Amino acid sequence: MAAVPPKLPPLDGSLGVIQIGLVLGTFLFGIETLQTFNYYREFPKDPKILKGLVGGIWFFELAHTISSWHAMYTITVTFYGQPQHILAPPISLVYPIFFHGLIAFCAQSFFVYRVRVLSGQWLIPIGCFALNLARLGCLMLLFGELYQTPIFTLLATKFRKEVIVVSSMGPGVEIVVAASLVYYLWSRRGGKGGSTGFQQTNRVVDSIVIWTVETTLITTVSGVVQLILFLTRRNDSSWILFFLIQAKLFSNSLLASLNGRTRFRTPGASVVAYDSAGHSNSTGRSAPGAFVAANPSDVVIRMHQMSDTVYSDDMLRSKV
Repeated sequence: MAAVPPKLPPLDGSLGVIQIGLVLGTFLFGIETLQTFNYYREFPKDPKILKGLVGGIWFFELAHTISSWHAMYTITVTFYGQPQHILAPPISLVYPIFFHGLIAFCAQSFFVYRVRVLSGQWLIPIGCFALNLARLGCLMLLFGELYQTPIFTLLATKFRKEVIVVSSMGPGVEIVVAASLVYYLWSRRGGKGGSTGFQQTNRVVDSIVIWTVETTLITTVSGVVQLILFLTRRNDSSWILFFLIQAKLFSNSLLASLNGRTRFRTPGASVVAYDSAGHSNSTGRSAPGAFVAANPSDVVIRMHQMSDTVYSDDMLRSKV
């Protein structure tokens, strides 16, 4: 009589969530690739350091995707029917932690830099950058430990505190950056009931505020959900789903923010410059691409031209 093979435990909370995370992550990587192509096509005059940042993040995402799928193939095909390899996966499933840390650091540092340009101050940007750097350090520490002992159950036991700290820092930085950008943009507009004195410019500033919230909301929510699942669901690994896609959300958020500058492009738009003291000065009409800020800390907003706002090519060229 043939021996009955042992019954495998339910894999929905382990292998299932990893598979769903990889499928969603690959879909988001496709969107990111399209956004990267559009960025290089639409903004060939951006600073080299900014174009290098976009290209570097895309290569990190490619490596993140390849290593994740290599691990999935090894678990489901090479080690088929051997559930012990799910909790002790191949080393390739540890590399996404490394690439996730680099991607999150680069993307969040870019948004922190925007706060620095817009506010003209150092306190909040330095604090956010320090948290961002500490998060990167914690992720590299986890990567090093799991590289030596690739057992994912250690994340919920031995390194539980470290995972909680890392998962808290991400949303924390996102919230501070988004709130700072909205606050400084709103103050430049004139605050509640205030106005720049130009109706079209007011609309541009309002659109930038909405766009800022939109591009940071999804990354913040995913980070909070990941933390909640990690704290409340100790019997499965459902939180890994959000960890696997969060790097893709960071990079797509950055690219959406950069590519969103095309929304307000119109030739010969009127220009309003805001200096670091908050004073405005109408400079009339100007050709696209002209630099109109006399002081490097000035904030330039062209009505209907996102490329010359605080997110502008000109501001980036003057700062980088």
